[in-house]
Amino acid sequence: MQSVSIEAVKRDTGKNAARRLKKQGYVPAILYGKDMAESIPLAVEYNKLQRLLQKHGRNVLLNVIVNGTTHNAIIKEIQEDTLKGKIIHVDFQRVSMYEEIEATVPLKFEGAGLVESRGGIVQHQLWELTIESLPDKIPQEITVDLSKLEIGDTLFVRDIQVPEGVKVIDDPDEVVVSVLAPKETEEEEAAEETTETTKESEQ
Repeated sequence: MQSVSIEAVKRDTGKNAARRLKKQGYVPAILYGKDMAESIPLAVEYNKLQRLLQKHGRNVLLNVIVNGTTHNAIIKEIQEDTLKGKIIHVDFQRVSMYEEIEATVPLKFEGAGLVESRGGIVQHQLWELTIESLPDKIPQEITVDLSKLEIGDTLFVRDIQVPEGVKVIDDPDEVVVSVLAPKETEEEEAAEETTETTKESEQ
């Protein structure tokens, strides 16, 4: 995985400082992790962060540049305003390129339309996987092909193919997807019974 650079500046802490950053187009962040005696409060430009996430996703390997010093890092957590949907804080975790780390990777499902065209109902149980790998081996997403599933089939974590160098942490027996047969709702069944009863009464 190719790393992407983002510049950050050290920031003051406190509510007033956070408000000033917001007005200046910055979002508060923090850098912590490997071989760091203490965390570093940072700020990054909001628009640059947004463009980075839109282009590369959350699992991108970063070069966080602080006052000319480059830190290998990943995005560990993003806090968002639930009402406005805007980023309000970012956690950067510094990593070693030679040590495996844990990460959460979204699943990308393909072929659900083919399953549905055969009458199946795709029921999702899991939308992401917890994996362990070297920082530069973390995939942006893991593709899951559903096209060959039939009614009654179940796809487990153990069935998902992951790239070389990636280890899945989740329980291998955990259900990812089930394919169900169409079932009439109780309301539909009740409506049919009422119709049949009415017809019998009219005869």
